[in-house]
Amino acid sequence: MNLGPALLERLPGDVVVSPYGLARALTTLREGARGRTREALALIDPVPDVPGIISAQAAWLAEGYAPGPALTLDTGPLDPARVNAWSNEKTRGMIPRLVDGFDADEVFALTDAEYLDAQWAHPFESTRRAPFGDGEATLMRVEGTFEHGEDAIRLPYREGDLRFTATMGELPGEWSRGYGSVELPRFTTTSSLDLAGPLIELGLGPAFEDGRDLDELIVGPGEKSLQRVLQRARVDVDEQGTRAAATTVVTARAVAYRPPSFQITFDRPFTWAVEHAPSGTILFAGRVLNPTERSD
Repeated sequence: MNLGPALLERLPGDVVVSPYGLARALTTLREGARGRTREALALIDPVPDVPGIISAQAAWLAEGYAPGPALTLDTGPLDPARVNAWSNEKTRGMIPRLVDGFDADEVFALTDAEYLDAQWAHPFESTRRAPFGDGEATLMRVEGTFEHGEDAIRLPYREGDLRFTATMGELPGEWSRGYGSVELPRFTTTSSLDLAGPLIELGLGPAFEDGRDLDELIVGPGEKSLQRVLQRARVDVDEQGTRAAATTVVTARAVAYRPPSFQITFDRPFTWAVEHAPSGTILFAGRVLNPTERSD
């Protein structure tokens, strides 16, 4: 499954998301999971290591829980302040806060951080205020030889094989290459996303069901399952290039065994008895067809 288009279809408004960071986090969990959880996480296409982007991962455990044999990441205590400090450091200050706190039943978190600082191969040279949709924006202009479609463009960065792709419609089946000019708005977008719902819609529901599939990752009491998948992301695009960062956190909860519960509502005629428990001797017995209450 290609997470990029699948997520954008489910995220309204101005948004920035890192399918790469999310896929890295879920792939790491898949490698240590078993059973239906592993099968569900296998729906996510694996991603390669990409030169030009700085990546980091860590795991965090609540008191009383320890890393299992399949968890090889650096670990720390499940403390919001420490997790946020880690996010701030790994994203060069772009994502200073990832979580507000952890729920009482959350015992594990895996964090993934991605940071990109890429300069255009052809920097934009001029800007102007111009109409954009129903408002205005600062449009940056550049001339050069680029891959393009009718309403689409690919802009290369200096380092590596990274490129910026933008379209105002569908991506072309075939790209042309030629000399021309491009005007692109200068923009910054920030997002704080809860991705558990979209992932369940995409077929990852079994990973959120309590069981023993995560026992090789997390050692400690209770059945475990994924709980929350949060991502905070930011992108800055200007005349010089693109600076972007995202931090993803996937948490797991542990649920102690609870015996099956029941509820019985006496809402129709019934018989009753007062009995002596050891002998089963019935002391009083009766039937209620129309309940009445004492009046005195």
